[in-house]
Amino acid sequence: MDKKNTLLGVLFIAAGIGFMFWQAKELEKQRQQQLLEAPTVVEAVDGGAPEGGAPVAQGAQASGDEMLGLFTQAPAETKTEIETVIQLPVAPVDEQTVSLSNEFIEVEFTTRGGAIRTVSFLQTKRGERDDYIFNEDGYLPALSLSLENKAGAISEFALGYAIESQTTDSVTFVYKTTDGLAIRRSYMLSDNVDGHDPYTITHSTTFENQASEPKALSTVYINLGTSRPISKNTLPTYLNVGYFTGEDAEFIAINKLTGGKGFLGIGASDPRDEIKESARVEWSSVKNQFFAGVLSSDVVGEDVYIYPVEAPVVEGALAPEAPGITGSVGYSVGSVAAGQSETLNFEFYVGPKEFKRLQAIGNEQDRVMQFGFLSFISKLLLTFMYWIHSVVPSWGWSIVIMTICIKLFFWPLTAKASRSQKRMAKIQGPMAELKEKYKDNPQRMQQETLKLFKEHQVNPVAGCLPMLIQMPIFLGLFYMLRTASELRHESFLWVADLSQPDTLMEIAGFPINILPLIMGATMFLQMSMMPVSPTADPAQQKIFKFLPFIFLIFLYNFSSGLVLYWTVQNILTIVQQKIINSRPDEELKPVAATAAPVSKGKSGSPRTKPRKK
Repeated sequence: MDKKNTLLGVLFIAAGIGFMFWQAKELEKQRQQQLLEAPTVVEAVDGGAPEGGAPVAQGAQASGDEMLGLFTQAPAETKTEIETVIQLPVAPVDEQTVSLSNEFIEVEFTTRGGAIRTVSFLQTKRGERDDYIFNEDGYLPALSLSLENKAGAISEFALGYAIESQTTDSVTFVYKTTDGLAIRRSYMLSDNVDGHDPYTITHSTTFENQASEPKALSTVYINLGTSRPISKNTLPTYLNVGYFTGEDAEFIAINKLTGGKGFLGIGASDPRDEIKESARVEWSSVKNQFFAGVLSSDVVGEDVYIYPVEAPVVEGALAPEAPGITGSVGYSVGSVAAGQSETLNFEFYVGPKEFKRLQAIGNEQDRVMQFGFLSFISKLLLTFMYWIHSVVPSWGWSIVIMTICIKLFFWPLTAKASRSQKRMAKIQGPMAELKEKYKDNPQRMQQETLKLFKEHQVNPVAGCLPMLIQMPIFLGLFYMLRTASELRHESFLWVADLSQPDTLMEIAGFPINILPLIMGATMFLQMSMMPVSPTADPAQQKIFKFLPFIFLIFLYNFSSGLVLYWTVQNILTIVQQKIINSRPDEELKPVAATAAPVSKGKSGSPRTKPRKK
C-alpha cells in the first residue's frame, strides 16, 4: 500500500474511533438532557385537581358517581388545554393489593381500578427472579379502564373497587354505583399444564345493569401497562406499542413520541404527548427489547392511544432513566338492557419475547418479535437453534454449532467461488497487458477480457458471491438475536450476557468490547486472503479494504450473540481458504474456441473493416 492509501486508512480508522467515542458521549448527553427537561409531577390535593387550579393531565381520576355519568353521556369535564406531559395519577389512599403467583410470574393486583399493579418474572434470570418488573412506576395499572373525554384525552376510572372473592389462582373485584350499575373484574392465572401458558392472565370485565331501564355504555379503553427499557443503551425501536389488524402489524416506537434532533438535523421531530391510531385491533402489545405484554380479546378493538411515560427520578443517580411507553385500546361495549349484563373477555400474555410461546398462542402473535422482511429465515434459524439447544444446553455453543452447520451447508458453493478467485490471481499479468494494448479501444479490451475469463474459467463476480450468500443469513440472525430473550443473562466464555456487548472495562467512558475486535481482525485476515478481481475499480478496492473496519463500527455495541456468529463465520472462512490455497490447482478442461461473427456485404462476401492509417 502506498503512502496515500496508508494515510487514507489512518484517517478512516481515526474517524471511526472518533465516531464511536462521540456516539457514547452523545448517548450520555441525551440522558443528561432528559433529566434536565424532566417535568415535575404535580401532586393532587385531596384526590382532586392540582394546586393552582391547573387542568389535570391525562390520567385524571373520576369519582364513583361521575363514572356513571361518563357511561351514560359524554364526559362532564371539559379541558381547556392538554398538558404536553403525562403526569402519573395519584393512587387512592385506601388502595389495597392482592398477590397471586405461579412458578413463572407473580402478579400484584390493586383495588385502584381493579387492575394489575405489577408483574414480576420468577424464571427469566437463569431460573431466578428477574430485575425487570412489568408496569413498575406505571402510568396506570395494567388493564385498568379509561374513557375518552371531550378533549380527546383519556380519563382514568380511578375507583375504589372492593375485593369480592379470591382463591389461590384467581381474584375478582367489584364496584357498584348508586343507580344500579355494577362492574365486576375477574382475573385468573394459568398453570403450566394442558397447553396453558403460565405467562397468560385470563381476564373478564362485566357490566351488569341492575337498574330498571337500559344503559348505553360508551367505548371503554383498556390500558396495556407501562413498558420501560431494559438497559440504558437500548435502541428506541425496541420500546414500542403495536397492534395487529388481521393482516398487518403496526408498531409505534417511543422516538415517535419523544422526538429527536436527528443526525445533523436530518430526521428531526418535535415531541408529542400522544398518538391516536384508528384501526381494527385484533391484538395489541406494549414491549421493550426482551419482554412484552400482548392483549387479545373476543371482540375487535377500534382505536389505540399511545403515550410516553416520564422516567422515575432516582435520587443520587448519575444519569436519568429513559422514558417508558404505554397505550390504551378502545372497545365498544354498546347498550345493556335492564337486568342484563355485557362481558368483555381478554387474554393477557405478560412475559419474555420467546418465539415458541408467542407462536403457540396463535393469531400471528409471534409478529411481536419483529423479525422484519426476512422473517422466514429468522424463524427457520431460531427453530434450528432451539433444536441444537435441546441437545447442547448452552446458547453460546448453540450459536457456534449453528454457524458451523450453516458453513458446511454452503461449503461447496463458497469453495467453488474461492477456487475461481484463486485462478483470478493467475491472469493478473495478461490482464495488465490487455489494458495497455487496448487502452484506446475499450470495446475490444472488453471482448478480449471476456475471452481471457472464459479460457481460464474465471467468474469475475466470484469474490462477491460468498458475501452475497452470507448477507440474508446475517440479516435473519440480526433480527432474530437482537431481541431473543433466551440469550439474556446467558454467559459464554468471558461474555457475561450474550444479549449485550461483552464490555470488559471503560476507558474515559468508552467501552472496550473484545469480541467485536476479534471479529474485525478475523474479517481483515479473511479478506486479505481473497484475490482482488483485476476488473475491480481502484476506488472500490479501497472501500473493500476498509469493509472490516466498517463492520467493526456497525457491530461494536450490538449483542454478543450476533458478533459471535460473525466471528465464527470468519474463522471458518479462513480455514476454508487455507485448505483451498494449499491444494494444487485443478486441471482446467479445454474450452472450444468460437469464431467471431463476421458480417457480410450485399454480395454475400465477407466485409472487413478498413485498417486505420
